[in-house]
Amino acid sequence: MHIRNEFRFTLPKGTGIKTGGTHKVAGTMRLIKVKDLVEIERDGTVKKNSGAFYVVLLSKVITSLGAERSINRGTIEKLSPIDFAFLVDFMHEINHQVIKKIPLKCPNCQTEFFGEFNQLGEA
Repeated sequence: MHIRNEFRFTLPKGTGIKTGGTHKVAGTMRLIKVKDLVEIERDGTVKKNSGAFYVVLLSKVITSLGAERSINRGTIEKLSPIDFAFLVDFMHEINHQVIKKIPLKCPNCQTEFFGEFNQLGEA
């Protein structure tokens, strides 16, 4: 069973990003990998300025954004505060959704589906 690892989004404002002629700025984001977090911990900018953590992480996990050719720290730094907050929330949402879902198979009919579970401490 395949777990989806890329997710589409549309920025609420989209100011400061090349659109390629459209009015809305859409993009895709992939799930965070452990490798991403390890690389960020080693990044000198993040060590000096903990506020750079999400800027660096978003530049790694956003795979497309409007008509931008490459996504880097400069791209993320151009975002409006509303778009930045949206992307941080979106990143948390998609990554937490995946860890709450587990692939299951019905023993009677062999149908495959995803089941959800509550993590410890959740009501």
